[in-house]
Amino acid sequence: MIVVLDSSVLGVLATPNNSSELENETGFTEVYYCTEWFYKLLAKTYRIIIPDICDYELRCELLRIGSQGVEKLNALRAVLDCHAVTFDVLDKAAEIWSESRAMSQPNTVRENIDVDCIVAAYCYILQQNHPGQRIVLATKNIKDFQRTTECAIWQDII
Repeated sequence: MIVVLDSSVLGVLATPNNSSELENETGFTEVYYCTEWFYKLLAKTYRIIIPDICDYELRCELLRIGSQGVEKLNALRAVLDCHAVTFDVLDKAAEIWSESRAMSQPNTVRENIDVDCIVAAYCYILQQNHPGQRIVLATKNIKDFQRTTECAIWQDII
């Protein structure tokens, strides 16, 4: 199985261990369980991928708030597959964005629909390049992706 990490899950994994940021961000329980989940996927030898657009989206926010999470994000980047957005991905993302707008999908009013479309397109292209392999997007909010790609709440991917 190939698991693609959405920015929301990547953000939980990059949350620093000091208590002040845990209390202000996601909370100890979610960080602990998400980290345990992540190690279980690694133990099962699942391939885990970070689209570079998700790294970028999270890194911008971590730098803005001066978080030590940048160091954890760098560590994740060093051990996981990070994949660049290509023109094929951007072409597919434009199709997804256009279809969403034409269908007046509820998430089209969100400011970050572009990133969501790029991530969904990335999963689509990844599936095309790995036929027969299960590709699933790990997220905290499936409504943003369920129409366009196979996705699941991170806790449900085992």
